[in-house]
Amino acid sequence: MACSSTPRQPSNCMYGFELKRGRLWGPKLTEGRSSDRNSPFNEQEVLPGSLSVEDLGYFDQSRLAQRHQAGAYSLTRLQTGTALYTPQGKRLYVREVVPPRVGQMKELHVLVGARERLPMRLLMLRVPKEVADKRREDLLRDAQRRQQTISEETLQLADWTILVTDAPAKRLRFEEALVLLRERWQMELLYKLWKQHGQIDEWHTADAWRVLCELYAKLIAVLLQHWLIVLFAWHDPQRSLVKLAKVVRDTGWTLMEALAGSRSLRCALRSSGRRMRSGCQMNTRQQHPNSAQLLEQEAVEWALSWCE
Repeated sequence: MACSSTPRQPSNCMYGFELKRGRLWGPKLTEGRSSDRNSPFNEQEVLPGSLSVEDLGYFDQSRLAQRHQAGAYSLTRLQTGTALYTPQGKRLYVREVVPPRVGQMKELHVLVGARERLPMRLLMLRVPKEVADKRREDLLRDAQRRQQTISEETLQLADWTILVTDAPAKRLRFEEALVLLRERWQMELLYKLWKQHGQIDEWHTADAWRVLCELYAKLIAVLLQHWLIVLFAWHDPQRSLVKLAKVVRDTGWTLMEALAGSRSLRCALRSSGRRMRSGCQMNTRQQHPNSAQLLEQEAVEWALSWCE
């Protein structure tokens, strides 16, 4: 972990998450008002052939170009106002080329950035009105919280899911790109789990050093919780992190007794493992498949009801 030398500024927790094996990089503590673009994970080595899936907080045209030059690929939502051009160099405006019908997908080859002119694929999907209205509601709420204004173009383009990627179609189909972008949301769900159940962003003191001490203690607890989930249940693609975290909380007293020396650690872990292996799966859904179902089925029907 890394943090500033004094806890005078609010802290922001950042980490990397590898979904296949459950591995975490971090977490690292940074100043609470630090932009995602200043994340320490931005300095990690770029692996040729890898695909980076990021949200708008990390959107940076120069970094997209650097990864492209290193032989890696990127997949991200398009930031409103980003300059786009046709392969022939003519300026292109998204609102003039988006598909008109709900559920319709459209793909164009474009150059991204007024300076970089990075060759990418522009992927556009028209979403239902209820999805678009929910997005606009969230955008307005977030803008109000940040005391910022939001452009009319951003609100209008909420009717579409708009992505850019430099991965070739033979390696990443449109439907696969949609599923992978949804998988990135698993990181947000894990962080939500830490905040709601681990309460890492809550404390009952005004003393800055006590706050920092409590934050580190809670981070240690949620990391231990994650380690137990990876150890006993990560092999199950239908695992429910919420249900598994509850098992850890319910059996936490056995681990405390083991650490205090009053019972065997192996016995405590075996007890937690038995409960994690039974009854901790997500509920399968027919109309709105969960992420694990989408990865297994490579389904695309979910796209009409998808909302970030």
